[in-house]
Order: sequence, then structure tokens, then C-alpha cells
Amino acid sequence: MTLIHSTSEFSSWRKKIANQTIAFVPTMGALHSGHHSLIAHAAQQCDLVVVSIFVNALQFGDADDYSKYPRDEHSDYVASVAAGANIVFAPQQHDVFPADFDRYLTPSPLANNYEGQHRPGHFAGVVTVVNRLFDIVQPDVAIFGAKDYQQVAVIRAMSNELHPTIRIVSLETVRDTDGLALSSRNARLNTASRHQAQVIPRALQVIANLHAQGEQRSHVLKSEGLKILGLVPNMHVDYLEIVQQQTLDTVEEARNAVLLFAGVLDGVRLIDNLLLQ
Repeated sequence: MTLIHSTSEFSSWRKKIANQTIAFVPTMGALHSGHHSLIAHAAQQCDLVVVSIFVNALQFGDADDYSKYPRDEHSDYVASVAAGANIVFAPQQHDVFPADFDRYLTPSPLANNYEGQHRPGHFAGVVTVVNRLFDIVQPDVAIFGAKDYQQVAVIRAMSNELHPTIRIVSLETVRDTDGLALSSRNARLNTASRHQAQVIPRALQVIANLHAQGEQRSHVLKSEGLKILGLVPNMHVDYLEIVQQQTLDTVEEARNAVLLFAGVLDGVRLIDNLLLQ
């Protein structure tokens, strides 16, 4: 059986393959081509690939956002196996977080700003569930997409402290043909909003071009990006910041830096990033 729903069943399977290496791809389902590439890469890293499908209520500050998150376990299962998964682990809420669960974590200071500021409690929920999944799956490698740049940094800090033997791999953001970063939330955009969302990769590309031409002053790069984003009046920009890649501290000059973006378009939160180096 390649689909497992309970932690007890998964533990039984895990004991049987103790001598084989595992690459782990944690997801919340609603898989797209970006997830498929993570799974395919995982298959090249280890003997076996485990994909988890679990919509983690702890990381949603908005109950309405949680209820609207797309769920299609069968489709996600089929896509995971087709991409190279050996096991799809799709537990229930009470199985991951039983009534006596008490290992709630506080994320590192890397979580304080940007997404952490705009989504209070989000990263506490992220590190708590990833820590729990790491305990259950016991992987050798865990693979994440770089679109969630701050999230990967926060998870890496948690893992270095609590799971130092797990290698954290971050893979380049996968984009649609129009440049928009693939995201499960994109499905919630209507046709008009989906077209307007193209302003995000356009703004990032303008900044990338200026940086490639030698402009390193953060305030200039940000200003030019905000001009492009401002062409879509209903795009609410939560932040557009240029930060140091490891510390996530804001920088005056874009050396070894990453551009972080988050905004809301017609009620749909979209994030993206771009390395500037």
C-alpha cells in the first residue's frame, strides 16, 4: 500500500525499511508542477520518497482561509505517485495532533518580520507541524520550494537545532509561462485577477534588470518595483523588502541579498522572492 492515513500504520512501515534512506516532501496538498518537481528531485536523492498531505490548521490565522484551502486527496495521491513518491502519508488532524499533544514550538527570530508580522502565529504553526512530521517520518533529506523563502529559513533554523541529521534542501521556484510563481492559492484567482497578478513577476524582473545593470541601492530598487506594482490599483502590497539572505535583516545595498514580496489581490495572498547577487 502506498497511501497511509495513520501515524501508527506509518510507524510500522518505517520500521520495515530502517536500512533505507528517505527523502521527504511535506505538502498541504493541492499539488501543482512545483510540487511535482520537488518529488522528482527527491527520488534522485534517496532510496525512498515520502510525500505528506496535511492541511495544518495551526498555521492559518484566518479560519475562513483554512476552510477555503483546496483539498483533493485522490488527485494529490495520484500526482505524488506519478512524480516518484513511494509513500503518500495523509493523516488526520487528531492523528498528527492528539488530544495530549504538548510540543508546540516557538520559531527562531527569523520569523519575527515579513510573513511573521502579517500572519501572527503562522510560523509557530509551521515549525510545530514540521517538527512533528520529522519525528514521524525520520527522513534523511527534506525538500522544500524556495518560493517560501522565509519559511524555509525558519524551518532550517528549527531543524538545525532539533533534527541536525536531516539535510534541508531548497529548490528554485517553479513559475508558470507568464512568470507567476506556482502556488496552490493561484487557483482562487478569477480570470481577471490571474491576469493582473502578472504584475508581480514584472516588478521583480524590473528590479532584477536594474540590479544586473549595477544598481545596488535598496531604496532605488524598491521604488522602481513599487511603481510597477502600483499599476494594479487593487493589489495591496504588504511588503517589498530587500534583505540579507541568511539573517533576513534589511540592507541598504543589495549584495548577497534577496527581495521578498507579499501582497493581496482580490482577497488572495500571494508571495514571491528573487535572489539579488
